[in-house]
Amino acid sequence: ARERWSLPTLDQFFQDARYALRGLRKSPGFTATAIVTLALGIGANAAMFGVVDRLMFRPYAYLEDPETVHRVYLRTMGRESENVFSIFEYTRYLDIKQLTSSFSEYAAFSRSTMALGTGDASRERQVAMVSGTFWNFFDARPVLGRFFTPAEDATPRGADVAVLAHAYWQSEFGGRDVTGQRLQVGHIPTTIIGVAPEGFVGVNEANPPAVYIPITLFGGSKPDEEDRNTFFSHYHWGWMSMMVRRQPGVTVAQASADVRQAYRKSWDREREQSPDLTPPEIAKPTAEVAAMKLAAGPDPRLKARTALWL
Repeated sequence: ARERWSLPTLDQFFQDARYALRGLRKSPGFTATAIVTLALGIGANAAMFGVVDRLMFRPYAYLEDPETVHRVYLRTMGRESENVFSIFEYTRYLDIKQLTSSFSEYAAFSRSTMALGTGDASRERQVAMVSGTFWNFFDARPVLGRFFTPAEDATPRGADVAVLAHAYWQSEFGGRDVTGQRLQVGHIPTTIIGVAPEGFVGVNEANPPAVYIPITLFGGSKPDEEDRNTFFSHYHWGWMSMMVRRQPGVTVAQASADVRQAYRKSWDREREQSPDLTPPEIAKPTAEVAAMKLAAGPDPRLKARTALWL
């Protein structure tokens, strides 16, 4: 009757559990070793998964439709091997933006360590230089003021405006209304126009920015006159990265093919300025769109490879 009306599998499980507990009580040394081994194994794996998840898989905070957003990677042949890079010239960004049709949105971004403030109160912090279209990629609203617009991010020099990160706003300004207040960013005097929402880090999780400024403000304020006047028309200064959002119905392969032909045309434009540039038959310039996070991209660096190995 017991076998007929009870749950034999459950009964056997409890019998096995009681037998195991009796055995563990009789061997406390083995029990302690087993528990410590399991705890260390589970803890180490959980910690490493957290690292790899942050580096490769988890989308950036507030990023809208992350499966459609990609970083642009360029490739050229070197003397011994192929070079893969995601940092290139602002002029190249403008070329790709003009010569492609597979994307609904484009944005340029970079970062640098700069002194914020003046005098003894200044501190070096991370500053993000982003295009006015950067904010369109995120479902984020400023908690104070506003974000800067594409009109304030025009060449030859963007507007003298800045958006504060939420954490920096709280720590340095106590959360008070700072819109309209002046803030020295490196050698650039800016006016604070807004504050980003809590948890917003843009595309810099490892070292979140304290301030965001227009990317053309940074380029158009360079001390070097040649860089300042030609960063948007010449190809001599590689310093920024590019993100794109695919149009509905466009596959990753189609988008990569579109970027590839644009880069080839951009290479020809550069050769018009610099005839000694390596011919495309030798350099074999090509491009693709891939993961936003560098660790998951086509050329993961040592940190990402180490994390994956672990």
